Amino acid sequence: MLKRIIIFTLIILLLLPSCSWSKEKRIIENIEKTYKKYEGYICLAEINMKINEVESKYLIEEEYISAAEYKLEILEPKESRGITIQYTDDKIFIEHPSIEQSISMAAIKSLNDQLTIGDFFENISNATLKGTEKIDSIEYLIFNYDLPNKNKYKDSAKVWIKKKGFTPYKLNILDDNDKLIIEIIYDDFKFLEKDKNK
Repeated sequence: MLKRIIIFTLIILLLLPSCSWSKEKRIIENIEKTYKKYEGYICLAEINMKINEVESKYLIEEEYISAAEYKLEILEPKESRGITIQYTDDKIFIEHPSIEQSISMAAIKSLNDQLTIGDFFENISNATLKGTEKIDSIEYLIFNYDLPNKNKYKDSAKVWIKKKGFTPYKLNILDDNDKLIIEIIYDDFKFLEKDKNK
């Protein structure tokens, strides 16, 4: 009898990690499936940066179709309002309305990485589910992932995604000492419906 109890306990202990891994895999697959139903997204992103004790805050509108096509427009601060950065066809276009100038340049791959939450959605299979957190009665899934093209200022990221609907709440970028460098909070996030005429 004791032998059966020990074997049963061992089987349960062996199954527990595979069950949690299987649950994590299923959640990631559901997020991927949801994201692929749409053609990108549009949102407001409040960006708070602190690098070498210098703090900067921006409010931008982010319109994302894919890693090869997105547009960012600065809404705040006032002196930067209207500046747009558009990434398309391996080129970056920067438009500055107050000086009525626009420049384009070849895209620099390392600048593109982690500029948008779309990068996370498109590479979610590289993320690890770390748990859940309730904020203002809304439950969020929390993911960690290592960033490509790491440097001392951007080493890893932590992302909060709503458990229902899979829309993002927050993205934190951490340096190589796990210190918060950039916090992005998302608002008015809407997935864009695919154009059925395409």
